[in-house]
Amino acid sequence: MRTLSPSGGAQALPRERTVGALWPAKSTELVGEARVLRALPRVELRRVGPFVFCDHFGPVPASREVLDVPPHPHVGLQTVTYLFSGAIRHRDSLGTVQDIRPGDVNWMTAGRGIVHAEEVDAGPGARPLHGVQTWVALPQEYRRIEPSFTHVPAEQLPLVERDGARVRVIAGRLEDAVSPVATFQSLTYLDVELSPNAEVSLPVHAAHALALYVAEGTVSVGGTEVARGVLAHLDDDAPLLSLHSKGGARLLVLGGTPLPDPLVIWWNFVVESVAEGRARYADWEAGRFPSLAP
Repeated sequence: MRTLSPSGGAQALPRERTVGALWPAKSTELVGEARVLRALPRVELRRVGPFVFCDHFGPVPASREVLDVPPHPHVGLQTVTYLFSGAIRHRDSLGTVQDIRPGDVNWMTAGRGIVHAEEVDAGPGARPLHGVQTWVALPQEYRRIEPSFTHVPAEQLPLVERDGARVRVIAGRLEDAVSPVATFQSLTYLDVELSPNAEVSLPVHAAHALALYVAEGTVSVGGTEVARGVLAHLDDDAPLLSLHSKGGARLLVLGGTPLPDPLVIWWNFVVESVAEGRARYADWEAGRFPSLAP
């Protein structure tokens, strides 16, 4: 398809991303009675750019007995907690105690090792809990850095509004809108809300490996319908992502510069080998990780 340039000459339209594969997230036991929809990792797709993990939880009534996640370690990655509804309190071995509200970005860098826990706000009037946690693998040269924690309130994230669409830039950039979240690699991470009958075209980094995950509703990408709870792995190299939703939708667009091997996801760790993963697990079992702040 071609269009005319202002000078009257023919000009090719930018190529658009299309869906390469659809992967329904799998119902997975988390802790206790809690279950999540796990979109990454999976046998068919281990990672999208540096994103190696994607859990979708809720919406469910807020209940600490069902949804609290006890202390556990991470190594070699960053955890990103993002809520659509409800609230969670984050605690970690750096001494951080931070409440997470809808639209906030909770970005924890594990580096050489950190311990954290998550507690659901289940007090009177608590909203249902609904959100996504992703993990971003660190590049090899940063996997043993000192752990750190960053919290960015929702009002500090760039918001790009188009006809029928609201896009929050969680990490990376969308045109001139740049997230304040500092990263160790080039990322795309967008929260996209579409009103009924919305159509929007978003410029994306042509070199980024990308996927989108639908948390609510249904969205069409290049004529392919993507339903709630489905990860759409997008074809590479096109600089435009066009979305359409008849009934409205909410989705995350995620990805970035692909990371080279060696990269092994072993339990809660990103390491260079299974042997290293087993060694770090032995460290956890032996109590050699830092203690969680009281």
